[in-house]
Amino acid sequence: MAIRATIPLLFLLSAGLLFAAAVGTSREEEGRRGEQWEQQHGKQEQSRGEREREGEQEQEQDSRRPYVFGPRSFRRIVRSDQGSVKAFRPFNEESRLLRGIKNYRVTIIKANPRSFIVPGYPDADGISYVVQGEGVLTVIENGEKRSYTVRQGDVIVAPAGTIRHLANTDDRRKLIVANILHTISVPGRFQYFLGESLVSSLSKRVQRAAFKTSEERLEKLFGRQGQKKGFIVRASEEQVRELRRQASEGGQSHHWPLPPFGGDSHDTYNLLQQRPTIANRHGRLYEADARSFRALGDQDVRVAFANITAGSMTAPYYNTQSVKIALVLEGEGEVEIVCPHLSQDSERHQQGQSERGKGRGREEEDDEREQQHQQQGRGSGSESESEEQQQDKYETIRARVLPGSAFVVPPGHPVVEISSSRGSSNLQVVCFEINAEKNERVWLAGKNNVLGMLDRPAKELTFGAPAREIDAVLGAQQDEGFLAGPEQQQGQGEEEWRHRGRGEEAVESFLRMATGAF
Repeated sequence: MAIRATIPLLFLLSAGLLFAAAVGTSREEEGRRGEQWEQQHGKQEQSRGEREREGEQEQEQDSRRPYVFGPRSFRRIVRSDQGSVKAFRPFNEESRLLRGIKNYRVTIIKANPRSFIVPGYPDADGISYVVQGEGVLTVIENGEKRSYTVRQGDVIVAPAGTIRHLANTDDRRKLIVANILHTISVPGRFQYFLGESLVSSLSKRVQRAAFKTSEERLEKLFGRQGQKKGFIVRASEEQVRELRRQASEGGQSHHWPLPPFGGDSHDTYNLLQQRPTIANRHGRLYEADARSFRALGDQDVRVAFANITAGSMTAPYYNTQSVKIALVLEGEGEVEIVCPHLSQDSERHQQGQSERGKGRGREEEDDEREQQHQQQGRGSGSESESEEQQQDKYETIRARVLPGSAFVVPPGHPVVEISSSRGSSNLQVVCFEINAEKNERVWLAGKNNVLGMLDRPAKELTFGAPAREIDAVLGAQQDEGFLAGPEQQQGQGEEEWRHRGRGEEAVESFLRMATGAF
């Protein structure tokens, strides 16, 4: 039975449940990574090591890093003996620079072995990524019931308002799913509606009329709802076997069609069973978009999983249209994001601090800022002056990331993700890229870097150096996408670094200038 592209797993998981996800170095490794992530993420909830706590405090307390967030930015919204749901706070509440994605939320759900998420529906569209485990998802849509198996690496598109339930059929591992939700009713807010609770909330006289039965029988059936421990409950072995059987008989125990038929698939799409978009000794990138999984086209989102070898890094790049929301699943590392807006916010903050010292309050400052924005909208000219001032003012955000961390990269902002060489794990990140249809990923370094495509006169006029010297720098790196990281590069000879020095300074100067323009 063919499954609709809009099949929802994601939200089976709580209205907005879910966050984090994962996989590993090889396909076999990737099957084990989820367990390692769950172990590390669980320890973090109790107490992570001193080094991790310091990194977390740096991420969450440093106002100079508005795009990087520690695990504590996730709030537990559902807790039961059989699992939990965490949600990231609305982006616009975390940073005013993220107001453009205020309608999106990130959630994560964890369901214990042999647990069951009771039927319900969310009031938000969403896309899910199965980080770990295996389960059975049942969906009732347009009068049809469909059941199918979901496993680690699955990408699932889920529409708002569709009844569904999910069971963790694994006897050992938790089922973990990460989601991005596009809110509909209230911007930045979502709600998961439990089917039984909705019915029991109706008046007794409406229940009697609707179900054409006695109040006593209705009370016996719906009155038990309050005795349950939540919407994640324990299932018996027999019930789990029955759910597995239904998924198998439904013809959905297999995984999506393999290429070239994958583009026409109407059920889930597994990233880890596809050919990597980029693969070398430094890392691998798996991606799904509307071309490979048509259901993603309705949401205009690309889902990607990056597995960066310890000690390696991504080549510097930026997205032309997409906002990248990334969740760290495994390993440790660093993120560098170049931001042209941060300097202006810093200056405003310092001015605000100065004014508060003169007795002005926060509300007065906010009112004044709002008036300034309105004046700019009327063409006062101050906006142009502000933009001109920002051409040579921007900052590089540097932050350490751990399992459970999240970071956001706006379009036009160059970014580099570096995997630490100190640990034994690769840095693994799942990404949801919003506004994906017309997006282009532009590489600023590597064999395919855009700078190398400039004309000879353009290079000389831009960098202020001979074209031959510039080409020697831009053409030295033969890898694409993933490169040796800073620590690996330290092994190169001093003479080689001296030879490249002048050109590298010129390239850095150009990147900073380009970033200011963005």
